[in-house]
Amino acid sequence: MRVRAMSAGEFFDLVRPAFLLLSALLSTWVLVNAYRSGLRNYLSVLWAVATLILPFVVFPVYLTFRILQRKPATSSHGNATSLAMLAAIYLTGSVGLLFAIEYRESNSVDRHLAKATQAKLAGDRRGAIREYKAALQTEDDAHTRKLLGIELSDEGEWQAALSELLLAERGGEPDPSLPFRIARLLDALNQPNQAVIEYKKFFYSEECSNLPVNSECEVARRRIQEVGE
Repeated sequence: MRVRAMSAGEFFDLVRPAFLLLSALLSTWVLVNAYRSGLRNYLSVLWAVATLILPFVVFPVYLTFRILQRKPATSSHGNATSLAMLAAIYLTGSVGLLFAIEYRESNSVDRHLAKATQAKLAGDRRGAIREYKAALQTEDDAHTRKLLGIELSDEGEWQAALSELLLAERGGEPDPSLPFRIARLLDALNQPNQAVIEYKKFFYSEECSNLPVNSECEVARRRIQEVGE
């Protein structure tokens, strides 16, 4: 059995939860350390939030700042128990916030389309179909339906592909080759009379009005003649 290599995008999606957790932990450590060093409350929070957003940029900067500051950590902002409670509350809140944002982003249209592109590049047509369908559950879009229809057609699911391309056409997808794709599917499904309507729509469009006529236009012209005979 052939094992498909993991793409960079898939690897990043795999390690992203660990990255988010690490960001929250580093941010919490910075908050506690800043409080113990005697920094003002708002400065401690600013350092922590900045670390949460850009951990691998801000954290080294904070460590450099603390080294240059040369000020030992103290307990000037309360006892160890209250500081531990603050750290626990902050860590819980930051982890919850990060994963809530991640959940929302993971179900966004752009994320699904990006994953579909990754799947196509990796030769995983079923994965691309799955991501296009997920994107359409979030937002109905004519262009996405066209992309899904093309993948379904290439997979041999002609009836499902036809349904998606017809919806894309009705939805206003501007791709001039769409009628030709629909016509080819209708031909494959043994519906020549319906196919010729789409062939004519394509053949008499601007796509075929300019010379030289491409191969698709020639196919459309020949099918119009054959069905008309």
